Amino acid sequence: MSLRQSDRIQQGTPPVATARTHSSNGKRLPRSKRISQAITARDLTTLKLLARTGSGFQSIRLRRRAWPLLLNFRSLTDSGNRAAAHPDEGQVALDIPRTCLPKSVEYRSDAEATKRRQAQLSNVVQSVLRSYPWLSYYQGFHELTLTFLSVFGSERPAVEAAKMVSLFLVRDAMSSDLENVLQQLRLLYVILQVISPEIHDLLTELEVPAFFAISWVLTWFAHDLDDFGVICRIYDFLITMPPMQVVYMAAAMLKRNEGQILGYERDFATVHTELSKLPGRISNWDEIIDDSYYMQIDYPPTKLQHMGKCHLPKTSAINTYEATWKRLDPAQPLKIESLLPAVKGGRHPLDTTGTAETPTKSNRMAGVIDLTDTAQKARNLALQHKWPLMVATVASATMLMYALLLMQQLQLHT
Repeated sequence: MSLRQSDRIQQGTPPVATARTHSSNGKRLPRSKRISQAITARDLTTLKLLARTGSGFQSIRLRRRAWPLLLNFRSLTDSGNRAAAHPDEGQVALDIPRTCLPKSVEYRSDAEATKRRQAQLSNVVQSVLRSYPWLSYYQGFHELTLTFLSVFGSERPAVEAAKMVSLFLVRDAMSSDLENVLQQLRLLYVILQVISPEIHDLLTELEVPAFFAISWVLTWFAHDLDDFGVICRIYDFLITMPPMQVVYMAAAMLKRNEGQILGYERDFATVHTELSKLPGRISNWDEIIDDSYYMQIDYPPTKLQHMGKCHLPKTSAINTYEATWKRLDPAQPLKIESLLPAVKGGRHPLDTTGTAETPTKSNRMAGVIDLTDTAQKARNLALQHKWPLMVATVASATMLMYALLLMQQLQLHT
């Protein structure tokens, strides 16, 4: 039991429902057995508890059975014309070939296997976009989708998983611009102001914007981690939680590494670069998951928006999740239009402009992500060749400042 859980029990908070942990003869059941029993019984309460605690669902085999239940597979009817190409498929075609497949026993390393998997990934992304043409592709969605394809191993369930996540969890990132994602990143700083004023003050003093966390939010850390098992562990948790949970995870990770962060050289480029690399240095994600769970209880999105005077639209996935998700029932599939009336006109709930600027805005944000990656590589390359630290810092800082200008333009044009 964590300290946080102990505090809550002492304060009289009702205990969370627990799974059956022992057999009839008193022996403790293996975790895999408890997961399997909860799946068979369709016990979502227990599955959510197991997803949040310990090692999650542990294996690909169990995830293939648990994730469909938790993501409410087959609770929506498709819309759109799958034969009609989506306007963003050109960008998808550019992103897929440079996608790094996860290091997993599920994969073989030969080139033909890679091409086949990338072709499948392209089909999955296209299927989601064509089913819901009012969704816009963003750079990083293919990495999010790749995790589902890698777990399920085939296109059909991967499409279903990507569809549910797109419509209910990352929908704000799939509008005509990413303004609401930027708003969520502003709320990250609101959380930090409460849980770690020192980190907040450091970032504010150096005027470091939160786009070091963009890939964390857009890909659920898949872009930043090499260990496929860790990525799956994180996804076990995030698919059971409201859309902004990944932001709480970001805050929890920063808080857990507060001492290290406060020890960084007080330099814009250095701080940004080190923060960008932080996920790859985490050894215990279970603690971060646990911290973030209680953090969202203490500071729910509605409270954060009020505290930061940073209000997301009523149609944001952050503000509609609770009302829409509870209506899903695989036994009675619904059209998405019945849950989100705003899409009846073929527009994203957040899209009120309908201007021709959409591709430019999407590409600008893609540019921000590319530049931040390039800045980190430039600095590492400079250090590898033993260039002076000042030269390395200037090289990355120049690109980061350009990325910041792109982000400011994105905000000015929304």
